[in-house]
Amino acid sequence: MRRLIVMIGLILAIMSPARAEWRHARTDHFILTIDDSEENARDFAVRLERFDAALRLLYGVPDNPDQHLRPVAIYAFKEGLFFAACRCPAMAGFYSARTDSSFIMTLHLPNIDRKAKTGGWSSQALLLHEYTHHFVSTNFPIAYPYWFQEGFAEFNANTSFEKDGSLIIGYPANYRGDGLLNGSKPSLKRLFDPNQYGYGDNPDLIYGYGWLLTHYLMLKPERRGQLAAYLSAMNAGVPSLKAAQQAFGDLAALDKELSGYRRSLLLAPLRVPPGKPVSAVVTTLTPGEAAMLPVYAAMRTGGSKLYRIGLAQSAQGIAKRYPDDAVVAAQLAEIETVARRFDKADAAADKALAVDPNSVLALLQKGSVGIARAHEAKASDPAVWTAARAWFLKANRADPNQVMPLYLYYMSFVSAKTKPSPGAIKGLMRAAVLAPESDDVRMALAKQFLLDGDAATARTLLQPIAFTPHSLRAKNIPLDALHLIDAGKAEEAKALLTKGDEDDD
Repeated sequence: MRRLIVMIGLILAIMSPARAEWRHARTDHFILTIDDSEENARDFAVRLERFDAALRLLYGVPDNPDQHLRPVAIYAFKEGLFFAACRCPAMAGFYSARTDSSFIMTLHLPNIDRKAKTGGWSSQALLLHEYTHHFVSTNFPIAYPYWFQEGFAEFNANTSFEKDGSLIIGYPANYRGDGLLNGSKPSLKRLFDPNQYGYGDNPDLIYGYGWLLTHYLMLKPERRGQLAAYLSAMNAGVPSLKAAQQAFGDLAALDKELSGYRRSLLLAPLRVPPGKPVSAVVTTLTPGEAAMLPVYAAMRTGGSKLYRIGLAQSAQGIAKRYPDDAVVAAQLAEIETVARRFDKADAAADKALAVDPNSVLALLQKGSVGIARAHEAKASDPAVWTAARAWFLKANRADPNQVMPLYLYYMSFVSAKTKPSPGAIKGLMRAAVLAPESDDVRMALAKQFLLDGDAATARTLLQPIAFTPHSLRAKNIPLDALHLIDAGKAEEAKALLTKGDEDDD
C-alpha cells in the first residue's frame, strides 16, 4: 500500500522535464502557466486577452475591474503532464469553476494548432470553448440549459485571429460535422427538456446540435431576439420546453429549419474590429515552483484519499529540496490540508510564514487546519473557533480582495453551528461579487438570504446552480429548492438547503 501511495505522487513529480522553463504570463483577465519561451508565453496570453476583449465588445460587456483581481488560471500542458495531472484520457481540456481560483487545464499542442484550419479541431478551439464557460458564468450568471451552455461555447470557440487585430467569431464547428450529418438526430424536446426526455448516450450530439441551434438562432435575421426571449422566460421560472414554445413558436417548424440548415451553406460569422492594444507581464517560475507544479496541478483536479496522500508525499520530497521557497512551502501546506494530514500542513504553513509572513495561502491553511480540528473535536468552547478563524482575518488583511479568506471566515461560523456575524455576511457578499462563478459561495449566500427572509434574492442566486446539468438519477437539491420558492414555500426551501448544515461531516 505504501509503495502504491509513493508511486502515485512520484509519477507526477517526474513528468516535468528538469530543464523546463516554466512561465507565468499575466494579463488583466488571465494568468497563463506554460512551458515555453518568454516570447511565446507573451503571445499566447495576449491572444487570450484579445479574445476576452472581443467577447466583451460583441456581447456588450464592460470591463469589470473586480475581475482583474481574480484572473482565471490557464494551465497549458504538454501531453505527458496534462494526462498525468488530470487523469482524463478521453479529454483534452476542462474548466473548473472554483472558489479559491477558477482554472482551465488544457493540452498545449502548438504543432497541431499551426496546421489546423479554421473550424477544425485544435487545442486553441478547446481553450476558447472552456474560457467561454468562464466568461458566461462570471458576466451573465443566470440559468442556462445544457444545450445552450455547450452550443454557445462552441460558437465562440471557432474564432480566427486576423493580422489587422480583428477577430472573426462563429465559424462552422467542422469537427462536429460527422456527428451532425451521420449521427442520430436528437429531438428538440430532448434538447429543451433533458430532465424528462434524457440527455442521451452521446454527448457529442448534444454539443453538435447545441452548436447548430445556437448558430442558427444567433445569426438568422428572422429569428433575432428569440433566443433572448427564451432565456428570459426560463429565468422567470417558465419550464425550458414551454419557454421554447413561447419564444420559437412551432417547434416542428424549427426542427425542419434546423435539419435544412445543417446541410446548407451556413450563415456568415461575425467580425469584431480590433480593440485596444493589450500586453502581458511574463515571469519565470522559481526552480522550486517549477518542480512543485505537476503535483500542485494534480491536487487541483481532485482524487481519492489514497491519491491525495500520494501527492502529499511527493510534495514533501520536493519541498525538502527547496527549503527557502515560501511559495513551495505554502503549496505543500495546501496539498497536506487537502490530504487531511493536518500536523504536516500546519508545519508547512509555519515554514512558509517564517519566510513570508503575508503569504495568504499559508495563512488560509493555518485557519483551515484549525477549523478542521475544532470540527473533528466538536469543540464547544467559542475561544477555540475564534482562534482558528483569526487566521482568515489575517489573510484578509494581507489581501482584502482574496475570495477564500472571506468565504472561509463565513463558513467557520457554519462549521461552529453559530450565527454568522454581520461582518462575516458582508464578507460573503463581497466574495459573491469577486467570484460569481463559485457555486459554493452562491449556495452559502442563498442559504443566508433564506435565513434572513429574502427568498427572491435566494432564488436568483440558486438559478445558475439549479440548471447545471445533472444526472437523471442525481437529486438536484438547488432546483427542488427553487421550485419550493416559486410555490411560495420559502420555509421548506430553507429547511431543504440547510439540512446538511445540521449534521457533522
